[in-house]
This record gives sequence, structure tokens and C-alpha cells, in this order.
Amino acid sequence: MKKLLLIALALGITQANAAPTYTYMCKDHGRKLPVKIDETKNTLTWKGVTYSIKVKEDCGRYGWHAEKDGIGFDFCTATQGVADFELNGVTYDCDMKR
Repeated sequence: MKKLLLIALALGITQANAAPTYTYMCKDHGRKLPVKIDETKNTLTWKGVTYSIKVKEDCGRYGWHAEKDGIGFDFCTATQGVADFELNGVTYDCDMKR
């Protein structure tokens, strides 16, 4: 019985400390493509490219600065699961996938 309790407690602690992942669907030339943010790995993936991320304090409600090979952008969220970012002069509007 003690083993079961310890296992359940360990699983609960692991799940409680796990950093969240988010998926947003972003409009790109009439198509919706996913942006995946993994706070465990500190990555943001867009169009098959994975960027490293850091929390950006002055970015709407919440956001991250993404960067790879000297290319960077801010992915900023607002309320109700809305977000946007600008990359290479193009602005993308996104909605959180639910």
C-alpha cells in the first residue's frame, strides 16, 4: 500500500511540475498552420523550423522571443487565446488550438 501511495505521489508531482505546451493555428496566405510552443524544451516550431525561446515580459498578456541563427521575432499573446507575430515583414494572426 505504501508503494502505491509513493508511486501516485511521484506521478502527481511530476505532472504538476511539467511545463505546458501550446499550439496556435496561424493564418498564412489563406491556410492555417500550427505554431507549437514547448516550455519544457524552450522551443517554438513554425513551418518545420525550431526556434529557441525566452519569456518576453513586455509582450501583451504573455509572450516569448524566438530566435534561431540570428533571426528572431516576438510571439505575443492577448486574451481569449489570440496571438500574433511578425517574421520577415509578414504579420501572422493566430488562435489557440482548443
